[in-house]
Amino acid sequence: MMKGYGKRKQMAGYSLLLAGCLAFNGIAGAFGETQPEGIKIKEFSLLDTGSDVVGAADFTPEGKKDGHFKLQLHLNQKTTINAVVLRSTDDYGKDNYQGVWRTNRVTTGWLLGIVQDKTVTTGSGTTHERIIVNPGFRKDIKEPVGQFEGDLTFDLYASDNGTIKETQSYVLEIETPQGTVFSKPIKYKQPMTSGETPAPSPSPVTSPAPVPSPTPVPTPTPVPAPAQGSHDLEIRVFFKGTELHFDEMAPVLKDGRTLVPFRQLFETLGFKVDWVEEGNVRKAIGKKNGQSIELTIDSTTAMVNGKAVALDVPAQIMGGRTMVPLRFVSESSGYEVGFSSSGQVWTIHIEEAAPGTPVPVPSPSPTPAPIPSVGEVEPYVVKGFLRNAHGDPLPGVTINADNMLFSDSNLAAVTDEKGFYRIELAQLPTTWSMTTTFTKEYNGKEQRFFLRSDVDQPFAGSTGAIRHFTLKGVVGHIEIHPDFWSFDDNLPMFEMKDLEVTLTPVGLLFDGSGGETITTMADVLPTGGHGVDKIPLGRYKISAAWKPEGHAPMPMLVRVTGKGKFGPSVEFDFHNPLGAPSIFVNEIDAKLDSQSVN
Repeated sequence: MMKGYGKRKQMAGYSLLLAGCLAFNGIAGAFGETQPEGIKIKEFSLLDTGSDVVGAADFTPEGKKDGHFKLQLHLNQKTTINAVVLRSTDDYGKDNYQGVWRTNRVTTGWLLGIVQDKTVTTGSGTTHERIIVNPGFRKDIKEPVGQFEGDLTFDLYASDNGTIKETQSYVLEIETPQGTVFSKPIKYKQPMTSGETPAPSPSPVTSPAPVPSPTPVPTPTPVPAPAQGSHDLEIRVFFKGTELHFDEMAPVLKDGRTLVPFRQLFETLGFKVDWVEEGNVRKAIGKKNGQSIELTIDSTTAMVNGKAVALDVPAQIMGGRTMVPLRFVSESSGYEVGFSSSGQVWTIHIEEAAPGTPVPVPSPSPTPAPIPSVGEVEPYVVKGFLRNAHGDPLPGVTINADNMLFSDSNLAAVTDEKGFYRIELAQLPTTWSMTTTFTKEYNGKEQRFFLRSDVDQPFAGSTGAIRHFTLKGVVGHIEIHPDFWSFDDNLPMFEMKDLEVTLTPVGLLFDGSGGETITTMADVLPTGGHGVDKIPLGRYKISAAWKPEGHAPMPMLVRVTGKGKFGPSVEFDFHNPLGAPSIFVNEIDAKLDSQSVN
């Protein structure tokens, strides 16, 4: 029965519209957008967190160390800068909502303080003036930061909000009447310095000050970064109905896989454990009743009953503890693993397999071809291999060596039939970093990928380096758009957290595996909106059910957004929005099946 648009539905519609707007703005610096000519970012880098210069909204110290960035900008002609925005992002420039700093009070964010280093030449010589450009927020969004021309050097100070750290990536946006210029994502490449750096006077009054010579600061030992993707996530693990409490270290999520402490998991599953170190090779080994599982730290190849098996995520040392993939170890031991989620709580059940079920031994992946030796490190040469997760070479891919001193002076080489590349570097006193962007076909579609080298650290050209690349852990997300007008006013209020989604693989996944069925509740996506995140790249059949508290589950009808008719299920692939590499998404419409409530 049709009903008028109630206030409840109108509010739900407004909320959905807002969520859509947030999702649209989820990528810092729209990929594929043509940037205005005559405006060029020559350098954008994070220097340190050694100064307390700005507060949340003005140029007043607040007792916390700010993020100190350097910006070198070239403007061909006098140009008005309307606003400057600093965003925290992932390594590919996609917002991760850890922090936004602005010069103009547009929406939310902290102050981005700007200090210009201006060279002044007089009859008595050359001096430098440090001019505070942005002493506080421009509260009128129409008021520009200022007009500038030529080659400019700025110090940027981002008010500390607890997320400025060396593991974080950042993108800078410079908004002008001609368009917006976006920097490449940058990340601090060395341990943060703790010493004070020269800072301007907190007074907003312009005053000249000579630039002191920099003082060398000793580099501290780097601290291991915490596992990514698990900051607000609670993971609960049950073995035969009893919850396991991991005292040494809580379970963490890494590249879509759950890792738990090695010894407690193996002993819970009945294994006798052993730890072996052979030179630089460290192994966690479990044995019971003729079964054996051998995991080598940082290796994507495990040994199960003497057979080589590929891993999505290797065993690894985290926080001084050996962490191993829970599902892989459990299923290799003959147990069944179930998964469910609600909001930020994930629940994993490890249960005995049904009586008579043979102990599953994972089908061994093709034994990866051993990586040919690349020889010793050579001065002014970088070389290595590009492989997939199974160790197969990827030929015909362009590898880029990024000169970190000069812009537009990168070097490149193409991988041969064995996935090998070699680049002879210019003999300059500079450092280099390694990346690649390429396309690969899956299910008849070209997908774009962006990779940094496995060892993502810059190196001096004079020493040379060996840098390998591995294509692995490729995941995407779906955003779900519910039709609020399909819900009768007599039913409970619809909330996305009550929407259960089931994803069943259709054919082999991108990585060549059979995948597994995923059943989970819709949740807030990092890019805004609601849906399911961290889905291994592949083709899936999706179905959904609405499960409001105190009411029997009701099936939903679904379709790929804007395509075809609604049905109980629909198959979909992922795609790259706006040509963005390594960002794989799709959108699904969902509405209540009216027959289910009659």
